[in-house]
Amino acid sequence: MIYFLQILRPINLFIIAVCVVLSALIVNKSPINIIPIMLVIILLAGFANIINDIIDYKIDQANKLNRPIASGKLSINTAIIYALILFASTLFVLFYYSFNLITLKLILCINIPSIILYTPFLKRIPLLGNFIVAFNLSMVFIITVTYLNEDVNLIYPLAILSFLLMFIREIVKDTADLEGDKAFNIATFPVQFGIDYTFRVIIFFSIILIIVSFYFTILYNFIYFISLLLLVVIPLIYYLYQLSKNKTAIYCIYLSKVLKLITIFGVIVIYLASI
Repeated sequence: MIYFLQILRPINLFIIAVCVVLSALIVNKSPINIIPIMLVIILLAGFANIINDIIDYKIDQANKLNRPIASGKLSINTAIIYALILFASTLFVLFYYSFNLITLKLILCINIPSIILYTPFLKRIPLLGNFIVAFNLSMVFIITVTYLNEDVNLIYPLAILSFLLMFIREIVKDTADLEGDKAFNIATFPVQFGIDYTFRVIIFFSIILIIVSFYFTILYNFIYFISLLLLVVIPLIYYLYQLSKNKTAIYCIYLSKVLKLITIFGVIVIYLASI
């Protein structure tokens, strides 16, 4: 039974749930109001994770990832049925509750198509696959606010910050999966251009992230500046410095986990600045 939970990537789902709750709090709405949209987003994320594991189970075996399907703990047929149940549940919640038209369009016309196309097609295109994953995370904030009928401008800084952090993390993850992706001719950026050039791209987008983050200081207050510095910028610079000395797939596995934590900190920074 544990494998039915593991395949969903519960830590990732928890992060998404936190993002939804904080989005509501930032626009001064009670978290009770967001239960339907949280259900939809979590069910969709779980569906996406299962589809990814189904299609990429051979690559996961090569990368020695202890995923339920790759390790043989969960059959592909069972995983397919599981994914279909989650997707059907998503549609049920989506149409059972009174979602406004904008939220429905964003989910049905943007999120669901990008999730379905990601693993079999978009993931294979250098940087585009990374962009899609980061974009879908940033859309969590926007969709939550549109569902609450609030001003989307209130959430743009958080959406942009989370997009950049996740985009960087996805490139790092591809570097960690370099050998397996290369063996299966998956044309990720590290496979196409190598670790050294990928490191330069990571540094480039990290600089953009830091510049944009400090630019948002004009929108917030001193608490934002200090918490941004301590929770995001300094840890990011430190671990990128460590990466410069240890440009290996093994270190990138560790760094991808650190960047996940920094992404959570980034969300908390915006929340602290808004209260």
